[in-house]
Order: sequence, then structure tokens, then C-alpha cells
Amino acid sequence: MGLDLSNLKAQPFILVNPKGLIEQLSPGFSQIFFPVETGNFLAQYIHPEDRIEFQSWLRALNHSQHQNCLVKNLRMVDQRGRVISAMVRPELVDNGHCLFWFWEAGPQNERGDYWETAITPAMEAVFSSILDGVFLVNVEGKIVEANQALCEMLGYHKFELLGLPVGRLFSDDAHEILSATQRFALIMKYGRIKEVNLTLKDHSGQKIEVNFSGAVIRGEGNQLVGILGVVRDLRESKIMRQLRAKTEELERAMEELNRINQVKDDFLSVVGHELRTPLSNILGYAEFLQEGGLSSNEEKEFIQTIYQESRRLARLVNEILDLSRLERGRLVYHYVNQPLEPIIEEAINSVRVEAEQKNIKITSKLNCPLLLWIDRDRIQQVIINLLGNAIKYSPAGREVRVVSTVKDDGALVSVQDQGEGIAKENLERVFDKFFRVENIEHHSQGAGLGLPIAKRIIEEGHQGRIWAESPGLGKGAIFYFWLPRIVKNGA
Repeated sequence: MGLDLSNLKAQPFILVNPKGLIEQLSPGFSQIFFPVETGNFLAQYIHPEDRIEFQSWLRALNHSQHQNCLVKNLRMVDQRGRVISAMVRPELVDNGHCLFWFWEAGPQNERGDYWETAITPAMEAVFSSILDGVFLVNVEGKIVEANQALCEMLGYHKFELLGLPVGRLFSDDAHEILSATQRFALIMKYGRIKEVNLTLKDHSGQKIEVNFSGAVIRGEGNQLVGILGVVRDLRESKIMRQLRAKTEELERAMEELNRINQVKDDFLSVVGHELRTPLSNILGYAEFLQEGGLSSNEEKEFIQTIYQESRRLARLVNEILDLSRLERGRLVYHYVNQPLEPIIEEAINSVRVEAEQKNIKITSKLNCPLLLWIDRDRIQQVIINLLGNAIKYSPAGREVRVVSTVKDDGALVSVQDQGEGIAKENLERVFDKFFRVENIEHHSQGAGLGLPIAKRIIEEGHQGRIWAESPGLGKGAIFYFWLPRIVKNGA
């Protein structure tokens, strides 16, 4: 069983097997009641008039754990024939074994009050060892005993609780105290206690959510003695709440670190591919040129390929450097009061060859005559990134459309494609660093740096806004950015 009652010299316990045979008893039981022999039926020490009730109770205990908190008053007969009134509280252990805790109720005094003799030193020791709050209420509705756990829960000293009406556990208001005390009187009258959740008030007036259970105590002749109540604090301790919050915070941090680590691994994989491809092309075509023997047209074609691959390589390196400067806040802006439309036209011209290679037509409708306080090169970089994405994700033979207009004392620019489109849940994420590397099988799509850089340039460098819209996958996308006429931190 794993239980050893031999050290409980002041605590009256008996361990009984499912057949009712005594397997162990504590020395405290013999001292307070009388010596008994293990192996005998416990029922033989119960008063004959109470044995049928006790045996029925014992069977019920073996079938229902809800009986654990019930306390019964039983009469016991010692070896000399003396009758001793005892209160018994059972607790199921395992395999049908039951641990009984006894304490002496003593003879009834002139007032019919059993509590004076019931609270023995052994009972007080057991009370103090119970982790839940326990209190005893007499027939007058007053608290006559409370354990240390209840005192700590409510912030009282024990002497402050003794003698108080039980309603004081629930309220400081006189009417509510009377009402709560009367409810306990009704419980005593009808003898029924259901396990319920209640709200107690501690010494400072703070509310405490508790689970309440207990039993009505009756003495010899079925006289009403009072109520034994057990309350379990349902609050989480402050330390546990703090520990849980800190654990959740650390778990989130760990998840974010793992995500960032995975993103970096994927990024290095993609960047490695993006660097290797143009370098391989440059080296391969340079070797052909070095060997000679090529026609004039072949030389021009190879030189053009080397030039394009070099630009692609330079663009990737510049994106990495720009992102590094943006992260460290070291990207320098040179603001000039200038029109936006020439910048858009230059950006379109710079990607026109790339578009023609895919048979993609770029059209524009520019209607923004405002002068803006902007960094020309950075804004052109943003437009080139947006156009490059539109061309990259558009099938051959489609159209990319650029529109500018005046809106809210600033310039609104849109770049619309007829390409793959963007899922609704990814409209914000496309501006995250390395977002596209989540689909790393499409290495040719790039390292996913252009849009995050564009976002930082527009929002941090020019106090504007940038966002994306898409009807859905396969239906194209529109990227917008808005620039105010004046940049507040412009020099």
C-alpha cells in the first residue's frame, strides 16, 4: 500500500481493506480510544445499533469517491464494554482500501455541546496538517474551530475567527452575515450539503473563490451538533501565475528564435543560389569569350548576358547592403523638392528590357503634378522593386500598369499586374523580411528582400504608407504607396 501509520503516535487512524478487515492502525488510535487487533473486522468494535449503518456506509465508500468528505458520528465499544462516541471521517486510498480518521466526541454535556470534548490535541494536529481550509460551526452558527490553512487563506489569526458567526466568512454587512448564517441553519435542519463554489471574503475584504463541501454532524440520539466545512482555494497563487506567464513568454521567445533561425537558414540557401546562378553564367560566358572563335553576333549576345547577370548580381548585393543599413538605421536619405512623374518614367525605362524579354507590356497613366520632398534614388528603387515583382510573377504576354494621382495632399502610386495574385492571409506578410523563402523551391523568384526594403523606405524614410491588394490567387495583385508632400524629418 505504501502507507505506514506506525509514526502517527498522536493521530487516530485505521486502515481497512475492502472486506472490512483492519490492516493497520496508528498508535494514536490506541492511546485515545482502546487497543484493537489487526485482522479483526472493524465492525465488531462498532456499537451493535450502528453496525448495519456502518457496513452500508463502508460499501458505499467502495463505490463512490464522493463519500470521502462525509463525517459520521458512531458509537464504539471498547473491550470493557464502555461506549465511546466518536466522529469518523473516511478517505479512500486505493484498491478499495479506506483510511478512517477518528476523534472522540465525548459524552454530551448539559448544553448538548459536543465541541468542547471533540477538539482533542490529536484532532488539532490533524486539522493543522490538512492543506484545505477546515472549520467547525456549532448549532448557534458560530465558528468553534478553524485550521491554520483557513487562517492563512483568509488572513486571520485563529483567535479572531473563533466565536464569529459563520456569515462573517462571506461578508462584513450585518444583513448579509445574518442571511449567510441562516443558510447554515437551514443546512443543519435538513442535513444536506452539496459541493458548491462560493465566494469568501478575507480579512482585507478581498473576494476569494473557493470550493465548499462538508457534513452535518450529529451526536448520540441523532442530536444536531453542527457542521464541518471544508473550503478549497480556487485561485492560482501569485507565484504560479507569474511562473506560468514567464513560461509562456519564454516559449513564445523560443518559437520566435526558432522561426528566425529557420528564416536565416532558408535565406542563406536562397541567397547562395541567387549568387551562384549569375556567377556561373558570368564565368561560363566569359570562358567562351576568352577561348575566341565566336561570331560577332555570338560575342554581342554573350556580352549582353554577362551584363544582365552582373546587374542581377549587383542588385542582390545592394539589396543585402541596403537592408543591413536600414536595420542599423544608417541608410542616408537625400531629400530634394522635385516632381514624381520623371522618377516613375525612369524606373519604367530601366525595366523595359526585362519586360520585353517576357513579352510583357508596361503602360502608365501619370497624373500627379505635385512637387514632393523625397529622395529620388530611393523612390526610384521602390518603383523598380514593384515593377520587377510585377514582371517576375506575370505570365508572358500580360500587362503591367502604373498609375499615379494626387490624393490627401500627397501622391498615390499603384503598380498592377496580371500574375499569380496573393492569398488574403499573406497580404501583410509579403512585406516581411525573407517571406518568400518559405516557398524555397522557387529559387528563381529571388531572396524576398525588395518589398521589405520598399516598406522601410516609404514608411520610415518618407512617412508614407505602402500596402497590397489582390482579388485572390491567380487574379493578379496591386501594390500601392502613398507619399506626403512634405517629409517631416527631411533636411
